Amino acid sequence: MTRDRILLAARIGFVLLTIGFAWWGFNGRWHEIADAVLETGPLHLLLAIGLTVGGLLGTALLWRHLLAHLGAAVPRRDAAAIFLVGQLGKYIPGSVWTFAAQAQLGRRHDVPGRVSVTASAIFLLIHTFSGILLGSLLAGTGVLETRVAWWWWAAAAVAGAALVSPPVVRRVADRLAGRGTVARFGIGDLILTMSVMAAVWIAYGAAVAALLDARDPDHLLLAIGAFALSHAAGVLMVLAPAGIGAREGVLIALLGPTFGVGPAAAAALLARVVHASADFAAAAVARAVAHPARAEPQREDARAPVG
Repeated sequence: MTRDRILLAARIGFVLLTIGFAWWGFNGRWHEIADAVLETGPLHLLLAIGLTVGGLLGTALLWRHLLAHLGAAVPRRDAAAIFLVGQLGKYIPGSVWTFAAQAQLGRRHDVPGRVSVTASAIFLLIHTFSGILLGSLLAGTGVLETRVAWWWWAAAAVAGAALVSPPVVRRVADRLAGRGTVARFGIGDLILTMSVMAAVWIAYGAAVAALLDARDPDHLLLAIGAFALSHAAGVLMVLAPAGIGAREGVLIALLGPTFGVGPAAAAALLARVVHASADFAAAAVARAVAHPARAEPQREDARAPVG
């Protein structure tokens, strides 16, 4: 009973911390946010939130697919709850809170902690470098207006493609999962994950385009590439909660030449609000519809077979 109370207190503390740091990220900017909301309008804002939630659901499905490849088959609703609630840890400064939260939540559904951490690490690798790959391709072909030479973008695209390739993903998974585990990730899995991530980046980019009221197809491509690169920049800034500052800076720099610095800054700020709203809403709904977790998790097997 004492252990259960400690775990309950830790979960409550985790939720309060994420809410507190998310609130802190907007501290002193509420007037800017209110002005941006009034200028954008509720319909565009709701559309952006809906598109962002769609993107989040895509990432949850991808995480579940990776988890299954490590021998932990979890029902969709439970996997969504583990992933979406756990990923709120990104709002706490540092780079380990999401992994720790997903591992703890996964144990309540009989997912070994090491398997959960491995799936989360592979997901982060694919999520980040698929964004770099897509954004670099769009920047190198002139969709994004930058002062960086095309060959720098080509090099970044090659690096992104290499880091999401099956040999690299398998090596990372084998290292993290431990001896006795052979991760399976082939060309078919690469095609599936890249297709899912393409849909995710399109949803996120379309949300930014909605905030800008951009209806031109070229502007949609611009928003997709800009958000993919800015999101990757935010992830790589591991000490910034949810990439705050870095993501907005890159997004403004990439959107500014086309839309103007003022509208780009407003869209970047609202994009932060939209993603925070979608994160907490999706996590709450996923937690509510998930199956009841086991009161006492089964003994963890650090060498779970690969499915």
